[in-house]
Amino acid sequence: MPELPEVQTVASELNRKLKNRKIKSVAVNAPKMVAVGPAALPPKRQAKSYQVLKFIKLLKGQKILGVKRRAKLIIINLSPTSLKLRRTGRSLHLLVHLKMTGQFIFEDKKLRAKTHGLYRMFNKLSAPKVLLPGKHTHVIFTFSDASHLYFNDIRKFGYLKLVRDDELDQVKELKEYGPEPLDKKFTTGVFCSAAQKTPHGKIKEVLMDPKTVAGIGNIYSDEILFLSGVRPERTVSRIQNLEFRKIYSNIKLVLKKAIKAKGSSVGDFVRTDGSWGGFGKFHFVYGRKGQKCKKCGTIITSVKLNGRTGSFCPKCQR
Repeated sequence: MPELPEVQTVASELNRKLKNRKIKSVAVNAPKMVAVGPAALPPKRQAKSYQVLKFIKLLKGQKILGVKRRAKLIIINLSPTSLKLRRTGRSLHLLVHLKMTGQFIFEDKKLRAKTHGLYRMFNKLSAPKVLLPGKHTHVIFTFSDASHLYFNDIRKFGYLKLVRDDELDQVKELKEYGPEPLDKKFTTGVFCSAAQKTPHGKIKEVLMDPKTVAGIGNIYSDEILFLSGVRPERTVSRIQNLEFRKIYSNIKLVLKKAIKAKGSSVGDFVRTDGSWGGFGKFHFVYGRKGQKCKKCGTIITSVKLNGRTGSFCPKCQR
């Protein structure tokens, strides 16, 4: 699943490419992936045709003001272009969660001429390129200048939810997110206080809990703990204050470096032009089980924690 650096990469690129563009039309090929209103989408989503029609109608003619991120959620801010919205003073926001395999590809005439509409959706050089829009393209935005934004999702776990600004405080996902790790308000004290609420929890699981800190998943919890010299299965109550300070510092260090490298292209993550993120080559432990540690040469091993795999160096981490 894309984590904070990948989602930030997508949000930043979309903000640059979509700002001030006007939506001409929207095509929805998988109705269960879109919704209108703040209610949480149930695990077994049922397609509702009236919601799809409303989703399309509300988006048509909207101007994009900007794109930002909250935790792993992409928020596309829209300008109220309809007379009804202007009268009420309300604006709309498109909330997008990529989940495990969601992808955004923005294609204008220049990129189309370069790629001929062919993109590699899997992060393997052996994977064939796919012509977009394809069978995994579920939502297509067409803008007034004939450019397109494709939302692809192989597993269909992602979603696009349209809400009014006065409904944002009712969105369950936004209410449950913890502090942003790169925010100035996220201090050592804030982190320690949040983590120590689950003293018997494994530190890797606590780092991945969005209520403790927003946006960290399997990749970056592994990398943060490696640089901090702490094993993923250690319980919070057994971690010393100095170790907590190391973990806190490395949260910021690792995430900033990953954002600079445009994320880690593992699984299905691609940037908005179809290219790959470059942070994967800097991984110390994630995805390297059975390989030598880059620092000491010890073989990287792993442990299962609540269904997730934590990779670590038995010598560098304790």
